[in-house]
Amino acid sequence: MLRNVLSSPCSRAATRSPQSPSSPRRSSRVSSASTPPRSYSPIMWLGWVYITHVCRHWRQVALDDSTLWTHFSTSSAQNKDWIAEQLSRARNAPLVIELHPWVGKNTISLFTPHISHTRELCLRNMPSIPYSTIMQEVSTQKAPALECLELHSSNAFPIKHLSGHSFFNGPLPKLRILCVSQILFPWSFVPRGLLTQLNVTLSAEGLTSEPEVSPHNNLDQLIDLLVNCPALEVLTLKNCLPPTPSESSGGQTIHLPRLSRLCLGGSSSRVTNVFKMLKLSSSTTLRLNCMPEFVATPNEHLILPFLSAHFNDPTPIEFRSFKLTQDYEDLVMSIVASTSLPTSPVPHWHADDIQADTGDAELSLSLSFLRVRDFDMMHTIVKRACEVLPLSKLEFLYIFSPIIMIPVINWGEVFQHCIEVTTVQVYGHGSISLLAALLPPPQRSHEKGHKWRRGDNARGTQFNNNGNTNCVSAPAHAPMFPKLTSLLLEMLFFDILVSGTYDIFDLILETVKRRKATKTPLTTLCIEQCQISAEEASELEKVVPDFRWDHNEGSGEAGDEDEDGEDE
Repeated sequence: MLRNVLSSPCSRAATRSPQSPSSPRRSSRVSSASTPPRSYSPIMWLGWVYITHVCRHWRQVALDDSTLWTHFSTSSAQNKDWIAEQLSRARNAPLVIELHPWVGKNTISLFTPHISHTRELCLRNMPSIPYSTIMQEVSTQKAPALECLELHSSNAFPIKHLSGHSFFNGPLPKLRILCVSQILFPWSFVPRGLLTQLNVTLSAEGLTSEPEVSPHNNLDQLIDLLVNCPALEVLTLKNCLPPTPSESSGGQTIHLPRLSRLCLGGSSSRVTNVFKMLKLSSSTTLRLNCMPEFVATPNEHLILPFLSAHFNDPTPIEFRSFKLTQDYEDLVMSIVASTSLPTSPVPHWHADDIQADTGDAELSLSLSFLRVRDFDMMHTIVKRACEVLPLSKLEFLYIFSPIIMIPVINWGEVFQHCIEVTTVQVYGHGSISLLAALLPPPQRSHEKGHKWRRGDNARGTQFNNNGNTNCVSAPAHAPMFPKLTSLLLEMLFFDILVSGTYDIFDLILETVKRRKATKTPLTTLCIEQCQISAEEASELEKVVPDFRWDHNEGSGEAGDEDEDGEDE
């Protein structure tokens, strides 16, 4: 049946004469244009099938064109007869093989004789077939044409690669891309020289530094690997970094001049010690995930000085966007900084993930500290990061802080040198102290007849916590972020009291009025998923030129309690 499909075009198409002048060479070029790209969907890509049904001439050209039969994936590799037919027609053309779960051992055996002319090979763990069984099939072969190798295990715990002294029986002279996850192997397995992308990932960092337990822990092998791969452009090492004894790598420098993206993950000391050995371009995009040490130390943020040196050598870099996460519930403290601004001055609320990929940015830094259980440690990291990172040209600031933390951060002190900020976006009640810091200092005299909505104490407004509101040493009427024009608020209850007297609505309203009085007006105010009444929203709309509200008045407990109290 399979051969009938390939040999019998539609009857109408079969009667057509070949298009003239249509030489086999020209037809082959047309059919080759239908060859799928590296990342393709076999379900969607059926160009070669249509070509075989144009006419007899085109059908024969397509059947003879080996480049149309070289791509194999889960969908196209479920039928052994179909695989055999494809392999026969591919002949010795370079193959692209991507096999996912539920492919049987017998199916894998069909590809084994063709490893020698395979260009890309991706093997994902098949639950019914152990990894060792898979590798026994393929690792005995030579792979001189292999350019890309991806090996992925879905096991909860890493498994060891036990076959010989390499992934294959012989060198890999053309290998450019190597991606391995949840598999333990010696660094000596990785070929040197031409590698442009290396990705090694484990789900968790090992608890031991014994090389016989985890072959990744051989620091000398890793250093030798990186030193001899100067062409690397992308490097990802997650939870596989070796411990770095103080006496072993002092003064070691690894030059990777072409590296455009670096991702390191693991304990703070291991990430720091590997990062400080690397000599990179200051334009390299960084993604660093630091975990606390198994033995608690007070210096979880030791990497920050090395980041400062990195972004100032040789050409100083200035970030324009800064996103900060303080999620004490999930024990995450993270920073995402970028030299690019969001695509819109007022970002779409749900399109922006604080951990979102910043691949479109000219340069970005993603720095995470996980399992941070101490408020003071979070505050120390924030203050230290803002001191050492180049933020003097910062224009966009985003704070994600769902839970109010005590003591609060002195935001005026942290961002006192960031005078170019035009847009501030905040999420959650942990950001209230930042909102309070946006309020300009009160003027000496107040307008006659001015009254607060509630609780005017005749001493001016004090929305600060622990006296942290107006902490910038600046002229009396100079507010924090003097160029601020846009304020975006999310997940706030506007009737929550601040400093025990005034609520968030009073704070925002007074901030808008004072900034207008000090000639630093807010022109845009966005309120999303906040508990605010229509009356309050209407009052803000009168004083802000561009006011945006999702008309969600909320149904939180605070509002319900107020209504119950009034009924009583």
